[in-house]
Formats: sequence, C-alpha cells, structure tokens
Amino acid sequence: MMSLYIAVEGPIGVGKSSLTHMLADTLKMETLFEIVEENPFLSDFYEDISKWSFQTEMFFLCNRYKQINDLGNRSVVSDYHVLKNKIFARNTLDAKEYAIFEKIYAVMTENLRQPDITIFLSAELPVLKKRIHKRKRDFEEAIADDYLLKLTEDYQSIYQSTPQALYIDTTHLDFVHNPEDYEKILKQIMNLIGETHA
Repeated sequence: MMSLYIAVEGPIGVGKSSLTHMLADTLKMETLFEIVEENPFLSDFYEDISKWSFQTEMFFLCNRYKQINDLGNRSVVSDYHVLKNKIFARNTLDAKEYAIFEKIYAVMTENLRQPDITIFLSAELPVLKKRIHKRKRDFEEAIADDYLLKLTEDYQSIYQSTPQALYIDTTHLDFVHNPEDYEKILKQIMNLIGETHA
C-alpha cells in the first residue's frame, strides 16, 4: 500500500484514540496521538474558558504542527486533524483573538500535509458523557453539555466540506468491545481507501 494518512476526528470522548489504535493495528500503520494532558493550560481552560482559551489553542496548534510536519511520507493513523484547532478556537476565542489565531493558523498549515482520509465519529450527548466519565480525566468532568453539543454540531457541519471523509454515528456502536461493530466501520473505511487509492 502506498503512503496513507488517516485522521480520526470528532467531539471529546467519542472514541477517536480507540479507533486509531485499532485501525493502525489492522492496517499495520503507525499511530499519531495528539498531546492532551501535557498541555499546561488545559485544566485552567476548563475552569475558565474565556481566560485560558488563546494559550490553550496556541499550544495545541504549535504541537500539532510539529507532529504533522515531522511525519514526512510515513503511513499513519492519527487521532486528530489539524482543522480541529479552528473548530475549538471558533467556540472559545473572542472575535479579536480568533482573527489573530486564524492568521497564524493559515501560515502554519499552508503547506502542511493533509490527511488522505478523514473519519468523523459522532455520538449523542448521553453517550459522550458516559465515555468521558469512563476515561476518568478530572479536568474533563467540568465540560458543559452545551459545549459538547456545539462541538458535535460543528463537526457535523465541517464534515460536509472535507474531501475524502466518512461520517459515522457511534451512538449505538461499541466498536471497542464488539468485533461486529468494528468490522462494519472497517468495511466502510476500506471502501473509502479503495476509492482514494484506486
């Protein structure tokens, strides 16, 4: 198989990292995981979003840029797409901060390698909250329902304009523990890989 870059995206707690692990194992590809808990602003961010959002988003953008820039031509499955920075920034920054952020984002991503395929995972709010609770990250327990719902809506919207993308509602799927559910997802992904690399 020629070099392939798959990104898995979706709101917090939807199962991005789990599917990334599973796909990389199945397809014999490397994994790329975003730095989350290493972000020194994240706990403060969830306590006071308006105060810490710019620092948080810039930390993520710089780290994601470096990770993707260092990929070269390797085949990887990643648990994020760099476009998520704009989704989160749009929800957390004021107009002035977002204007600054958008200019920096445009410069940093202009020649950055983009995924060949992007998989958008979604789930209804009660399912997201249940999965977040199971992860036992204290700073995530403070996430407001409205914030999660808005992120979910934004991902649904941006999916429409993302090339070579697949949208999967995981509300009634347990692909981690149910092999049949994983096979359903894998079949859709393999069909898209076939179309992309035909």
